[in-house]
Amino acid sequence: MSPLIEDAKLGDIDSCARIACESEIGKRYGFMRAALAEKMRAGLASGAIIVVAREGAGMPDAGGGAPRGILGFAWIDPRGAFGSAPYLKLIAVDTNKRSGGVGSALLAEFERRTLAIGRVWTLMVSDFNLGAVAFYEKHGYCKAGAIPGFAVDGIAEILMVKKKT
Repeated sequence: MSPLIEDAKLGDIDSCARIACESEIGKRYGFMRAALAEKMRAGLASGAIIVVAREGAGMPDAGGGAPRGILGFAWIDPRGAFGSAPYLKLIAVDTNKRSGGVGSALLAEFERRTLAIGRVWTLMVSDFNLGAVAFYEKHGYCKAGAIPGFAVDGIAEILMVKKKT
């Protein structure tokens, strides 16, 4: 069953921050949950978009309560790359829910929501994250360059772009 993709609510941000902190990127970069959650809230307040993927396509949990938990999220800056191109600031999927199409659904939502902005989609991937590079290449993204030490000394960020057709 496909995940339900929807706008994050303020109450979702702590879960999103937890997922990011538990990811390889979060561990390597030393993300702190409270600080990341605050940055995400500030991003929302300044025009960023955060979407979440929920399990069960929004079906209630077994107890009939609220929709099931968050599988992953995408943090989108609509004009983040050079002030003119949509930028996927962060995407993270719960470590126990990977390889089930959640990342692909979140990436598709990023592209859908920003289709009318700019000529390309942009994102950066850490040079050690070869699985992510392969994931984005599978979805049509190409390496456009590398920025050594952009986020953390000793790690290059690979700029990837996908031309809109």
